[in-house]
Amino acid sequence: MSVMSFFYKIKFTTLVLVMVVVTVLSTFALSYLITDEINVVSEDIAKRNFREKYDGINSELKQLESFLDQIETISERAGSINELQKDFERYISFLPEAYKGLITWEYPHLVSSSEIAQAGIHFKNDTILEKTTPRFFTVLKKQSEISPSAIGHVWRNKLILGTPDNKTLALGYGITLSNLQKYFANVDSKSVNYAYVFNKDGLCILHPDETLLGENVFSFKSITPKDTIGISKFSEKATVVQSEYLQLDVIRYLKPLTLKNAPWYISVSTPKSISEENVTRIREYTFIIYGISTVLLIFVVYFFNQRMKKQFIEKERLLKEKNSLILQNEISEKESSFLQLQQLKEQINPHFLFNALNSLYMLIDVNQEKSKVFALKLSKLYRYFITPPKNNITIVEKELALLNEYIYLQDTRFNGSLLVSIIGDKEKVKNQYIPFLALQTLVENAIKHNTATKSKPLSITVSLTEKGIEVKNSYQPITTAPESHYFGIDYLKHTYAFYNVDNFENYQKNGEYFCFLPFIVVV
Repeated sequence: MSVMSFFYKIKFTTLVLVMVVVTVLSTFALSYLITDEINVVSEDIAKRNFREKYDGINSELKQLESFLDQIETISERAGSINELQKDFERYISFLPEAYKGLITWEYPHLVSSSEIAQAGIHFKNDTILEKTTPRFFTVLKKQSEISPSAIGHVWRNKLILGTPDNKTLALGYGITLSNLQKYFANVDSKSVNYAYVFNKDGLCILHPDETLLGENVFSFKSITPKDTIGISKFSEKATVVQSEYLQLDVIRYLKPLTLKNAPWYISVSTPKSISEENVTRIREYTFIIYGISTVLLIFVVYFFNQRMKKQFIEKERLLKEKNSLILQNEISEKESSFLQLQQLKEQINPHFLFNALNSLYMLIDVNQEKSKVFALKLSKLYRYFITPPKNNITIVEKELALLNEYIYLQDTRFNGSLLVSIIGDKEKVKNQYIPFLALQTLVENAIKHNTATKSKPLSITVSLTEKGIEVKNSYQPITTAPESHYFGIDYLKHTYAFYNVDNFENYQKNGEYFCFLPFIVVV
């Protein structure tokens, strides 16, 4: 084993141990934090369960209690005993089916003096209606109480009514506590908590255990009369107690119900273990996540270490290949230089130079001043030819200046047989880049391969656009075309390909030859 390999192995082992230690410590720290939040989470869950249970039971009991108010409304509208009986029966017939098995109705009937005394009804002097009073019945007493019977305790709701002829009627309904317990068991069958309802004397009215109905809740040990003192319907307080029903710790809430005629209390208990199980599950998931994360990190570090070792092994091979790459780069540079040299030789066309010098010779005797200008422009043109830019591209402004010099020389030679026009805004494109000698190459090709006479001049148009330069000329090829190696077009294609520009175009159509030079973006 080499020293470097040993170093990598020690480094990897140390990193894995550090990761494991950090993961374990982080997991335990998070576990303690979760433990501190158990009570808060438990109380929050219990509070939500209590509110849902309280709202459900309170709403149902208020609905059952409201039947007495509706019966009172029926009695206020009735004008006789017969009418009251019919309205009462009609009202019962429209109630939902769920209530028909729950409620026992006490139809309107006359009661005797002994029954009145037993009911604790005390007549007053003004209970008999005067003739001007529009109501036939007078409410003497409302009853809402829990009373024992042969079938168990019954929640009785009754009206005692007086008539103008001093007769007394009774009507109402009763609900056995066992039926009430079954009704709520069906309504709230999926709840994770349980509730019981009791009155101010501690009489248990509703409980999930039917055997405890009618018993005194203060004997359950989990609640005392003192617990009902000082609580209001606007406050709620949680207490952890031992449940007499579940035989385990519960979070209990105690609160008065908002019934009109019955001052009752409700106690809602949620098993504390449910909340703890939820938090324990979160803790277990946390351990699992940390464990999986640790394993994944170990694998990542392992593969990273292997990669580093491979890179170290390949380092010498890469160093050996460096000289080969340098050599290839030198060869590439030489090939590029050779290409530029070939381009330069092609652009400095001996035939063009011969024609230009011949035109200068003839011009000296005709117009000496113009011959001087001609010679100066020829000198500038060839100076530009022999000083190509390093990257083989140049700005449009220079290419247009060169083209103007070249056109002047050719126009002098052709004497009106060559029509070259440049259209477009030069200022907008002057700083764009195109291949070196691109415009001169295309114009020279047009002159080389087409006839140009005064009767049929050669027309060349250079259009400056936002995306590039369009060059087109009238297509009137020479009968005996000169030999061409297409170096000019190949040079342009090669340059655009080098700069990854793929929208260079050249084609002949409808009596014209067209070429599009897109701008090259220089980064």
